[in-house]
Amino acid sequence: MINRKYIYLILCSLIFMFLCFFINVKTGKSISGPCSECHTMHNYQNGTIVVSGGPYRALTKGNCAMCHTGSNEGLGSTTHVPHVESSAGEPAYRFNGTVISGSGTNYTLAGGSFYWREGNCGNGSDTNTGDVCVHDVDFFSSEGPYTPPGYDPNNYGRPQNWNKQLTCAGNYGCHGKFDPNNSTLDDPFAAISGAHHKNVRRDNGTAEPNDVYDSYRFLYGIKGTEDDNWEYDYDSTSHNGYYAVDLYGQSVSSPDVNSGSINYLCGECHGQFHWNSTTGSYGSPWLRHPTDIDMNHYIGTNKEYQNYPGPFDANGTYFPDVPVGTDDGSVVSTVWSSGKAIVLCISCHRAHGSPYADLLRWPYDACTCGNSTNSTTQCGCFACHTTK
Repeated sequence: MINRKYIYLILCSLIFMFLCFFINVKTGKSISGPCSECHTMHNYQNGTIVVSGGPYRALTKGNCAMCHTGSNEGLGSTTHVPHVESSAGEPAYRFNGTVISGSGTNYTLAGGSFYWREGNCGNGSDTNTGDVCVHDVDFFSSEGPYTPPGYDPNNYGRPQNWNKQLTCAGNYGCHGKFDPNNSTLDDPFAAISGAHHKNVRRDNGTAEPNDVYDSYRFLYGIKGTEDDNWEYDYDSTSHNGYYAVDLYGQSVSSPDVNSGSINYLCGECHGQFHWNSTTGSYGSPWLRHPTDIDMNHYIGTNKEYQNYPGPFDANGTYFPDVPVGTDDGSVVSTVWSSGKAIVLCISCHRAHGSPYADLLRWPYDACTCGNSTNSTTQCGCFACHTTK
């Protein structure tokens, strides 16, 4: 007869293995491995300084730039750290399946790269002296001005007076927690504290975030679905899912905004960037380029938007180089159903940076009227403006 104690131990072992598997699946992007890879107790070992410039907060070996500077070559097979700055020269920037700036397979990710800051900004005749190709985050750049263009201090929970350079996280950054009444969160380390250890990969586009760790890409409160390797390799079926809302026909003065949308994130710093009045509604004719509009409203009309993505793929196929949002933050391969083709700020811009002025996803000087039928064009405008 089998001893009950052994049966109990076997059952406990099976339960433990199941839980380990479940946790590994749900927290597959959380930090793992030796603590010493990221932390140092005294920044001093065997008579030698561990890392110059330290010690850093939270006993880490460096700041955000230390961990997220490197090469993305082979991302997903050899490493699971997304690099947003290149340590190997100009990274490879792609559009429509072709590397159009840089070379090799050190590909930029969905947000682009901070590489093209200051002296590196300038690929294309549309990029002139003084143009900005990246967000000027303090770890990578010392450029100003401080106040973001179109900044609205009254509606998005950010500081009344923006008097610091942009940071990666916190009150003056994009990632992590923010609260203008809590100066502790001016510190990016405090704003992001604990998120790397608890990180849960988001596979439900509308799930309400509880904290930074389960927010989309550590963007506090933002929803969406996260691509497993940050769009290192991507196509119409494998990409991020951006949560967005459709404001078509709503009043400009009191739209039904949603603080979980990716456009709301951009609005936290650039809420009045494309703003000109407090009257009217979200509808044509446009004075400024719109966002938060579902192109499905134009199906069956004579509007060119119903032919997205134009010359780049079959009608209605999701085109990751000119992404659109969905009302459920899901990953879609086709867009012609209600709520699945919402125009985003990041339909045209990269979040971190690109080789082109204004962080555009493509060289604006490649947009030549009458060339929209050429699938080799580098102009993403033609994905929506298909008859131009």
